[in-house]
Amino acid sequence: MQDFYKHRYKKMMLIPLVLAIPMLFFVFIYPGIAPGVDLTGGNVLMLQSSKNITETQLTTVLKENFNLSDLKVFTISSPTGFGARVEYSKDPVIANAEAAISNAAERIADSNSTPADENAAIAYSNEALKLLGEQPQQFANSKLALAAAQNALATKNNAFSKKLEDTIVQKLGLGENAEFSATEISPTLGAAAFQSSIFVAILGIILITVVVFIAFRQFVPSGAIIQAMLFDILAGAVGMAILHIPFSLTTLPALLLLIGYSIDTDIMLTSRMLKGKEGTTGERATEALKTGITMTSTTMVALMVMIIISYFYQIEVIYQISAILFFGLIGDMIATWLLNAPVLLWFLDKQEAKKHF
Repeated sequence: MQDFYKHRYKKMMLIPLVLAIPMLFFVFIYPGIAPGVDLTGGNVLMLQSSKNITETQLTTVLKENFNLSDLKVFTISSPTGFGARVEYSKDPVIANAEAAISNAAERIADSNSTPADENAAIAYSNEALKLLGEQPQQFANSKLALAAAQNALATKNNAFSKKLEDTIVQKLGLGENAEFSATEISPTLGAAAFQSSIFVAILGIILITVVVFIAFRQFVPSGAIIQAMLFDILAGAVGMAILHIPFSLTTLPALLLLIGYSIDTDIMLTSRMLKGKEGTTGERATEALKTGITMTSTTMVALMVMIIISYFYQIEVIYQISAILFFGLIGDMIATWLLNAPVLLWFLDKQEAKKHF
């Protein structure tokens, strides 16, 4: 058996350590990763057209004609068409009107509501009408007031959506072939989803760490697996930063999948090196390298096909997940075979030296 690592494994460890510096820069400084609308709350407008749409053109049109907070525009082009994704925060006036309507609904939700609750519900509904540009009225009961406020809100939202879509079509000359789809997420729901996603991610990492330490019961091999896992996640995050993929409920599972894949290859390597009997430790590491590269390369080819197809047909979810996994697997090859394997070789050499001391 050949020994790929013979007399040079210590130098190999420097490669991932040096690469980690620009990777951290990409993730945390520039271009960085922004949370998605499904975590922060806001509005998403998806656009598809047969005419090319540039990010600069669309951004200029929106800024000149609308006052949209936290505006983010992403465009995509492929042989099958062109598309754009527009994200923006909810108008504070609309948010306040929704809050007033929610307060009115809570006042009359209870079947045992008092006259004070009725009056308060009418007051909240009139507050919403005023915010939406309507005149407050004298309503016979709170349910009529609430219905009027809800209708005014729906009318306001529909009118704004129609104006937004018409302006984009007219200013960019998209014609009748343009297709739109809109999604709205409340800030409260977004904040709850963000907290839950962070909790799930941290819990997953903790549980994996515990399982690894129980399996090998040695600090250095277990620590090498964990650091390789973190490097894989960092590599996936670099892909998100470079491709402007937001951190969202769609991309979080992709990062968690990287944890599973990283643990799979690293445990295979660690088991062969610690428990294998044939050949030297370097030869066993080389044999594991051949197996691991074959496994990862096969997966990367499949992911590349998914990236190409989803890019051409503008299937955003599949594109984001497959792109993150692709970058993560590049990181996995670096972390496993240029960091984890050399660390294990160094550890086993130290143990062998102690035996002969």
